[in-house]
Amino acid sequence: MPTAKARYLGDGVGQLIPDFSDALKVALRAFYPDERVTLGHIWEPRAEAFAEAILAEAWWAKSALHALEFELTKAEVQAEHADLLKTLYAAELKLRNLSPALDRLLGIDADPLGCADQISLLAQHVNDASAAVKRLSKARKPIDKQHEIVVELAYRVLEVWHDYEIPVAATGDSYFGYTSKAVTMLKLIGDDLGLVRDQLTWRDIIIKMRRKNS
Repeated sequence: MPTAKARYLGDGVGQLIPDFSDALKVALRAFYPDERVTLGHIWEPRAEAFAEAILAEAWWAKSALHALEFELTKAEVQAEHADLLKTLYAAELKLRNLSPALDRLLGIDADPLGCADQISLLAQHVNDASAAVKRLSKARKPIDKQHEIVVELAYRVLEVWHDYEIPVAATGDSYFGYTSKAVTMLKLIGDDLGLVRDQLTWRDIIIKMRRKNS
């Protein structure tokens, strides 16, 4: 089993989340239940609003997947904690033992000993967190976290279908050559998000949702 490494990922704040593909945006408009969805190349406004409502709900999944990239396993947290502590101790030791020649070149405002004192205080806080790090529970597997996102995505998207009073059929079987529009849409969105799942997976999620709400 590979040893976990310190990752120093940050929290993702300020990173731009890429938009949905243009192909998906176009495809979603065609699911609007009206034969008059297009006039030449101009999409009927109601179809546009429908697609935007779907994308607004699907954006939650995109944000959740982005946040998932910055979650660490317990082993990764332990590795980062140990690496940080080692780095702080090493930096403090070096600052307290600078060669006079380099110390003079840094200038009086550099204050390496004062910086060493601050690093020592920070190292103490990091060391004090050791017990809390050990008590961390093991994180769920990424595949399990993704499944939760998949289910919630389906629920949110199909709520929009209900708002537009569109019947939701749970059919997805490539063998018989027919897949319901609900399953097709969810797969299109999932694939665009990188949540690539078989049609039968989306079909089964819809079936479970309908049974739960019946």
